[in-house]
Amino acid sequence: MRIIVCTKQIRHTYARTGKEPDKNYINPEDSIYRVNPYDEAAIELALRLKDAIGQGEVVLLTIGPMIAETEMRRCLATGVDHLFQIELPYEIGVKDPLNQPAPQIKAELLALAIKELKGDLILCGKESADRGNGQIGAFLAHHLDWPFVSAITQLAFNQADGCIQAQRSAGRGVRETAECALPAVCSVDLGTDLRMPTVTSKQWAEKYDICKLSYDRKKPSLSTENVRIFPPRPRPKIIPPPDSRLDAYQRVSQLLTGSTVEKKGDILTGSAESQAEGIIAFLKTYSFLETVDSE
Repeated sequence: MRIIVCTKQIRHTYARTGKEPDKNYINPEDSIYRVNPYDEAAIELALRLKDAIGQGEVVLLTIGPMIAETEMRRCLATGVDHLFQIELPYEIGVKDPLNQPAPQIKAELLALAIKELKGDLILCGKESADRGNGQIGAFLAHHLDWPFVSAITQLAFNQADGCIQAQRSAGRGVRETAECALPAVCSVDLGTDLRMPTVTSKQWAEKYDICKLSYDRKKPSLSTENVRIFPPRPRPKIIPPPDSRLDAYQRVSQLLTGSTVEKKGDILTGSAESQAEGIIAFLKTYSFLETVDSE
């Protein structure tokens, strides 16, 4: 079995000590380049599956310039067999290596590489820590026409029927297991930390010659396009239930009018004594004051 893990190199910003607004108050020393943590969890699942099967190989696949080459080689030293780099086929990211293509284009390039490398199981992070789109796994499964299981945390392989069992979170502490035949694509959620490499494997990874792939894409992929922009719908009005003391006709009338109850009242005029007598009469009518019969 050949397991291909799609990894993304990101810039993680942990502070803003700069003074220039056009640079978002970020100094060069405020950021580090690293591998997406969701992809590191995918690498660990791939290595565990390889250890459980006892055979196969794990391949790392990344796109664009090696901005985090040290971290990529660290991941390679954890037990990965090969590392492939897809070179961008046009002038993009020359001035800014972080300016990567759209998810649709990245998924198409990854699909071309996976077909060339003949992968059986494809793992990728659920999302990236820098942009958080979470679209690569679904786009990749669409281009390959393979089954897709999202946000898994555990992975097993049944050699008898050639299917994988992937466990994923269903929310509120509930776990569900999905089973599908290979080849397949899975996106991995956080939950498993990547193992530490040994000194011997780190020395091997430092001397490893990264294999480069290039694909000529003359026609860009179709992307989404906004065809109409309109304001959001107003929030629904909270309608109180109708008065249960009324008959059916009046309750239906309240529902049709938004359960608005017409308030009725009297305007008191005249002298202060007459207004006080009107208030007392109102309170007695609605039983707010008890009427004392004089003997």
